[in-house]
Amino acid sequence: MSKKMSTLTFSIIFTIFLLFFINQHPHIEALTNPERYYSNMKNMNHHSNMIYNGSAQVPNNLEPTNNPKFPIGSKALSIADHMGGMMDNVKVTIVAAYETTAYATSYTSSTDRKPVRNHKWIVHEELIDIGEKILEPGTKVSTTAEHMKGMKNVVQTVEFSKTTTVYMVDFITTNGEQVTNHKWVIEGELKAL
Repeated sequence: MSKKMSTLTFSIIFTIFLLFFINQHPHIEALTNPERYYSNMKNMNHHSNMIYNGSAQVPNNLEPTNNPKFPIGSKALSIADHMGGMMDNVKVTIVAAYETTAYATSYTSSTDRKPVRNHKWIVHEELIDIGEKILEPGTKVSTTAEHMKGMKNVVQTVEFSKTTTVYMVDFITTNGEQVTNHKWVIEGELKAL
């Protein structure tokens, strides 16, 4: 075999191993899609304050939906883009369903003083002294919700809202954590199995 042929063979084998290694790397998305990767990493850091075993308690004035698209006890596929990707493309079990307005909010956590952007979701009935009217983006509110450590009773800014059915769900995250009574996933974030 000639020296050129050996060098070419070595280069091909080296390239194949290199590509294989890169594709197996857990942070390959940092190279292939850095914007999504770093966005997810920021969200994952935010969700280090997540409460994995939530309470099934809800505000007294939150009314259950009579005929939800996803009945209690049924399974669905979550396509939720919040929680740093931990809920994206996972099976969930429906625990409860309510008709309400859900809000995405931003706030500074009282636990670690880090800003949290576009937290999804807090329902209307979890907000303090706001009346019945749907809130406009930019409205400052406080919440009784404790979905995350450091969110209760801090000033939050409404980013946007959706009037919809919200679901409390159980699931196993994409990184293997068991989550019970997760609040909230909106109907548009679920697909039938």
